[in-house]
Amino acid sequence: MGECGMVGKYSKMWFKVHEIISKAQKDIYNVVEDICRLVSADLVPYLEELRKVRDFTYVIEPRQGDGDILKCVPCLFIDAEPSVFEMVKAEVMSRFSEVVSESRLVFERKPAQPKIEG
Repeated sequence: MGECGMVGKYSKMWFKVHEIISKAQKDIYNVVEDICRLVSADLVPYLEELRKVRDFTYVIEPRQGDGDILKCVPCLFIDAEPSVFEMVKAEVMSRFSEVVSESRLVFERKPAQPKIEG
């Protein structure tokens, strides 16, 4: 058995590892999507009320973990000015502290898209 055959067995094993990770990422993403649906049911009515007095848009969806499966978590992405983002985040956390904690919901500000002058 040459060195080539010896090395090949390792690449096959690492391929298996990558297959397992890939399947786990898909499975975790699907569960986190389910959590996002539940969180939306709890939070959307309140967020819609807040939108009547604050200027923001939002979406609740899984945050990708850049390959780290433990970082794939439900996220409330808020498109707003920094001060509005902080205000909405604080109000949601204070009113729904248990939901935020139990669902492991995180908050991220989506930067406002630059206006294209034309």
